[in-house]
Order: sequence, then C-alpha cells, then structure tokens
Amino acid sequence: MHYRKWCHKYIAVLIFCAVIGVTYSCSRPDQPLEFPFDHGPHFDVVNEWWYFTGEVETEGGKTLGFECAIFKRLVPTGNDFAYLGHLAVSDPETSQHFFAEVATLPPVAGIEEGKTEIAVNSFYYRFSEPQGFTIKAAAGNLSVDLSLTPVLEVLPHGEDGSIIMGDGKPSYYYSFTHLSTTGTISVNGSEYAIAYGRTWMDHQWGNFTVLGMKWDWFSLRLDDGGALMLFHFRDAFDRTTRTNWTYQSGAGKVEYGKQFSLQAARIYKEESGHSAYPVDWTIEVPDLDGVFKVTPLFDAQSLYDVMTPDYWEGLCSVEGTLAGEKAAGSAYVELTGYEDKKR
Repeated sequence: MHYRKWCHKYIAVLIFCAVIGVTYSCSRPDQPLEFPFDHGPHFDVVNEWWYFTGEVETEGGKTLGFECAIFKRLVPTGNDFAYLGHLAVSDPETSQHFFAEVATLPPVAGIEEGKTEIAVNSFYYRFSEPQGFTIKAAAGNLSVDLSLTPVLEVLPHGEDGSIIMGDGKPSYYYSFTHLSTTGTISVNGSEYAIAYGRTWMDHQWGNFTVLGMKWDWFSLRLDDGGALMLFHFRDAFDRTTRTNWTYQSGAGKVEYGKQFSLQAARIYKEESGHSAYPVDWTIEVPDLDGVFKVTPLFDAQSLYDVMTPDYWEGLCSVEGTLAGEKAAGSAYVELTGYEDKKR
C-alpha cells in the first residue's frame, strides 16, 4: 500500500477534502475481486493507485531499484479524477535517490472503468493475458519502459482482497509479488538495459481518508521466490492500531495472519531535517516461525516537499530465517507519518 503527497496546490485541496471526509459511496461493497476487470480503474471510489516497486540488475552488472506509480483521486466538486504519475530510482552504488512527478488535472479522456489500459500524460499502464503488464513513464530526468510477466498468481490481501485501513474504512488490495522484469531504465541520460529483474505490483482502491494512511509497510521478496507483505498502522500518537501480513511461498501457497513484532535499531534523520525515520528493522512473525532483519541499502531514500507530508520508501536487503531455514532477499519499505509537525 502506498501513501503519496499531492504536490500542487490544487491537489492539496483534494487532500483537505479527504481529511474532512468526502462522502462517496462504493457501489460494490463486499463484492469479490473479478479479473481482468479489477486490474483497471474504478470510478466509484475516492482513492486508487497502481504501484510498482522493483530491483533489477543491468546488463553491465549494476543494481537499481525503481518505483513507478499512477495515482487517481476524486475531485469532489466535479465528480471527476485527478492523476499523479510518480517515478523514482535508487542507485545503491552511488547512494543516490532520484524522483520526479507529473500531475494531471481533470478532465482526462480515454480512461474507462474496468479497461486494463491507462494513458495519462507521460505515464502508461496496460495489462493483458498472458503477457502481463507493460509500464512506461517519463518524468524529469527519469524514464522506464518495462515488461512485467507474472511468475506467481495474483495475491489478494485480507484473504478476500479487502483490508481495513487505519481510519476503519475498507480498501480493496491485491498484489503480484513476483513479476519477471525486462526492458530499460534511464537516469540522467544514461539508459540501462535490464538483464534480470523482479517487480512487485500493488493495486489498491477505496474510500479511506488520509487519517487511515499512517503506516509502516514492508514487501519482502525472498530468494526462494516467496514473498511476505506486512503492514503496521499507527494513530496520531504513533500507537499501533492494526497489523496484518500475507505470505506467499515460492510454490504459490498462501497464508494470512495478524500478529508480528517490529523493532527498529536506529533513527535516520533525512538531510532537510523534516523527518526522522526508524530504520534497520527486526521483524518477527511467530505463526511463520520467521525472523527477518531488513536493512536499507542506503539511508537517503526519503521524499519530501515543503508543502506536503514526507515519506521514506527505499530498497533494502533481507536476511533471517523462515520455518527454521535460512532466508534472504530484498525488500521495499514505505514509512509515512514521521514528518516534523512543527515545520
């Protein structure tokens, strides 16, 4: 799941509307997920996003992490949607983190409910059977052109594809945890061809508000092909309000649970001084007999803006044990709600 800052003043107004509670009814409460329809957009909810995070190795042997997302948000006054394209690349070799965004206000033509193809500004998303996903995006000095093929079946979270957010409102949520990745990534004019890559796709939609989006989110991608998603909602006082996890083995077996412990070993204060984030986590999942140490490949993977909430999302390594066996891999971690409220 993923929380975004809407960086333009007009879009900031939409956040305000969400905080005070825009009323918008969902026409399909408790309806099961239906594919391929649900890979496309939904016009009966306030919030929706398609979010891809991946780790790739280039043909030259370089490791890169990337984030590529399209966010859709209801404009209350016009019963239409604004969009935000987000693109970020992490370079562990140089400890550099690049990001850029493209905001698009309504009206946006050519997007249809349930149609598994979205083209908005310089961002493009498409799903087709059996090939999988195509994503293309360009923002600032970054671009991606990727083909993503599912290795494992779609993974509904909350057993039925629905979870409860921090504000108590439901949200549809599913992932593809293992997408084989080919294509190119460009950074500052340098284009990298991908020799190997693994991407995680999240699709989430619902009528939740920003009050429900203060969380610690972990997506562990294990070397044996398995995956573990964990989230940890917090209230305004940073007290845990709700936890949940979903595990998908490399063979496709799925398990669900609610209990895990999360402990950070240190605090990273990003260079602007806006936020301080817990990092170097130890995660224990008793029902899986799992203990994992999750460590950023480098600290400076936060995003901030003077007008909007900060967050940290970065590429990490994973080491530990699962069911008594050694486990290793990579992860993307997202931390929200740690900005300095006094600034």
